[in-house]
Amino acid sequence: MMWRRRAALGVLGLWGVVSLARLSRLVEPPEAPPGQELGPALEWLKATIPRDAGYLFVEPGEFGSDTGVGQRLRYELYPRTYDDVRASLDEGSVRELMCREALGYIVVADASQYPATSYLRQPRDWLRRIELDASRYVLQVVA
Repeated sequence: MMWRRRAALGVLGLWGVVSLARLSRLVEPPEAPPGQELGPALEWLKATIPRDAGYLFVEPGEFGSDTGVGQRLRYELYPRTYDDVRASLDEGSVRELMCREALGYIVVADASQYPATSYLRQPRDWLRRIELDASRYVLQVVA
């Protein structure tokens, strides 16, 4: 009979320890939202891209290496029309997509993440660059 009482107290004690450990998770600081590095540029992007315009975000890495910037843009710039593609997609395909979907802007959140030869970093006759600074800018379709 005594061993049952000890086993019951042991189980209750273990349950109490586990409960306290789980409760301590409530007081931890929350995880940072995705795309944290985008924060300072958001107001500028909202002012630069009209609410009724569409924009494209070119994900700089391969699938699975996302930083959360695309998701944060979609959330913060709503109700603007949004689409995204990978940097590996060629310029002609991007231009065709933008025309088909009526997207007038490309958001470049960090130019250093794209190759120096990319259409996102080199001047193009069909894009006009609107800068926040040298590495963060918006490309507006002009032709």
